[in-house]
Amino acid sequence: MELIGGRHLRIAAVVKNTFRQAIRDKVLYVLLFFGVLTMASGIIIGPLSLGEAPRISKDLGLAAISIFGTLIAILTGTRLVYEEIEKKTAYLIVPKPIERWQFLLGKYLGLLCVLFLVVLIMSFAFTLYVLVTEGSLHVHLWKAVLLTFFELAVITAIAILFSTFATPVGSGVFAFAVFFLGHVTRDLRALGEISESAVVKLVTNFAYYVLPNLSNFNIRGEVVHNVPVPWSQIVYAITYGLIYTIVALSVSMVIFQRRDF
Repeated sequence: MELIGGRHLRIAAVVKNTFRQAIRDKVLYVLLFFGVLTMASGIIIGPLSLGEAPRISKDLGLAAISIFGTLIAILTGTRLVYEEIEKKTAYLIVPKPIERWQFLLGKYLGLLCVLFLVVLIMSFAFTLYVLVTEGSLHVHLWKAVLLTFFELAVITAIAILFSTFATPVGSGVFAFAVFFLGHVTRDLRALGEISESAVVKLVTNFAYYVLPNLSNFNIRGEVVHNVPVPWSQIVYAITYGLIYTIVALSVSMVIFQRRDF
């Protein structure tokens, strides 16, 4: 029990340190500012939309939470591990009682805490905006916000995975590529099924089964048009996200454990 408690304390120390490190990053506040600004732009665009103002304001708000949350996850996640190694602060931590997997897990959880705070702030601004413009708020909008957070959890795990072996620029490029391809894996598979090329079938099947299916987390179209989304679909997406995150972090830990530094 004492050993387990010691592990928890060491991971908690890295989480706390990572959280402090991330919230001191000015990039975080710039992205947060533009995220809220994008939501507020609905005030100007709404009256020009010929009766579509409520739909556009919700669409803009949910999209802003997803896009700017993703930018923060990738731009911060891809630098966390690399900078620790470059600045040699990891040398002070890793050889000590803390193990490398504990260090990496603490980094991930610390950034996840920051993203939770960011999503909470942007959701609060989004809620205020919808209440002021429409006078009411449907609970199903929060289902979309909930799935966006779990999508960010997956993207953060992928960003940290790349950061264990690539530079921040390389990690960022790979992570953004996975993000964009992850939203079209179903389309890629459909393309492979109608293609006569064996290479295209192989590549599209690889993308479908290896890359995260991020469209599982995108229910913005349904909630904006007031289409009911069953809780079973929400639970499925969350379970999928947790499994993918655990696998991505496990691979990260194996790579980080084998790095020579």
